[in-house]
Amino acid sequence: MGPLADVRIVEFTGLGPAPFGAMLLADLGAEIIRLDRPGGYPAPHPSLSFEEFGRYAFYNRNRRTVRLDLKADEGRKAALRLIKYADALIEPFRPGVMEKLGLGPTECLAVNPRLLYARMTGWGQSGPLARTAGHDLNYIGLSGALGLFNPDPDRVPGIPPLIGDMGGGGLFMAFGLLAGVISARSTGKGQVMDAAIVDGSAALYATIKSLHKAGAWPNAAGRNTIDGGRYFYRVYRCKDARLVGVGAIEPAFRAVLLDRLGLAGDPVFANDDEGTEVERCTKVARVFAERTRDEWAALFAPTDGCVAPVLSMDEAETHPQALARNAFAEVDGVSQPAPAPRFSVTPGEIAISPQQASRSDPQALAAWGFSADDIDALRTAGVVS
Repeated sequence: MGPLADVRIVEFTGLGPAPFGAMLLADLGAEIIRLDRPGGYPAPHPSLSFEEFGRYAFYNRNRRTVRLDLKADEGRKAALRLIKYADALIEPFRPGVMEKLGLGPTECLAVNPRLLYARMTGWGQSGPLARTAGHDLNYIGLSGALGLFNPDPDRVPGIPPLIGDMGGGGLFMAFGLLAGVISARSTGKGQVMDAAIVDGSAALYATIKSLHKAGAWPNAAGRNTIDGGRYFYRVYRCKDARLVGVGAIEPAFRAVLLDRLGLAGDPVFANDDEGTEVERCTKVARVFAERTRDEWAALFAPTDGCVAPVLSMDEAETHPQALARNAFAEVDGVSQPAPAPRFSVTPGEIAISPQQASRSDPQALAAWGFSADDIDALRTAGVVS
C-alpha cells in the first residue's frame, strides 16, 4: 500500500498540523502507530463529542491508535520499545514536554541512533516565543503571510483558515521527515528536525517575497499583479451573487478572456496603462454581472480563458473535474479528500477509516513486536486503555 510502505513512524497524538502531516504520510503507505493520551483528545469544536467526531476526523485515518499513559514508567518503556524499531517519531508538544516524559531526543536517539525525531510546533524550539501559546492566525501574522490578505487598510484582513497550520506546518513537517529518513538510511545517523509553522509559512510565499525584493511587488495588498490588482487576476461577482475567479495572466489567455466577454475591441484594453486599470476592472465586473456563475463557468470551460467558478466545499465534491479524478472518497458515508498525490504503481488508499483510527486498539502493538502477554500486562497495569 503506497510508496512509503517500508517507512515506520511513531506519532504522539496532538491536534492540527502534526496529525495532518501524519495523515499525508499514512495515506501513501507509511506504517504509523499513534500514541494517544488516556481518554483521547477532545473534539476540535465544543458542539461535538469525541465519539461523534471520530468518523469526521479525516486527519486520523490510515493508522492505528493506542491510548498509552506516558507518565507511567511502563508506558514510557513501551513507547521507547516502539521507537527502537521506527524510522521516525512525530511529536507536537511545546518545547520541554517530551523531555519531562523521559522521551526527549537524548533518550530516543540512544535506543535508535537512526531515528528522525520530528518536532512540530508553532514558533519552533528556540527564540523568545518558543514556549508561548499560539494558533494558526498568530503564526501567519508573524511570518508576514497574513499581510498579503489585507487589500483594504481601513478593514482587518480576511483570514485564510489553517494555511499556516496545514501548509506551513503539517506539509513541511511531512516533507522534512521524509528528507530526514532518506538521510538516515544513507548515513546511518538520525537527527532532530525542528518544524515550525512560522518558518514554513514564510517559505510558502517565497515566490512573492522574491518579486517584492526585486521591486515587482511594490504595492499594498490587493493592488499587485496576482493578488487582485489587475483586471485579469481577480474575483468577480455574477448575476446570482456567486463568484468566479479569473487568472488570465499571459497575453494569449487574456485575449480569450476578452473575446468571450465581448471586450476584445474595447480600446481601454489596448494597453497596460496603470491610470486606466480601475476602468478596466469596472468594465469586466459589469459584464460578469450580466450572467450567473454557472453560465460563465460553462462558457469558459472549454477555453484557455482561465475562468473558473468559486465553489463551496460541498459543491467541489461534485464538480466534473473532481468526479473524473475521484478526488473525493466516501468512507463510512462521509465524503473526504482522497489520498494525494497520485502514484501509477503504488497508489495510496484509505485502508483504516477515521472512525477506526480514532479508537484505541491495543492490538496494534502486536505489529511492532509486542506479544499477547506483553499487551495483557500493559492492560493489567492500567497503562493501556
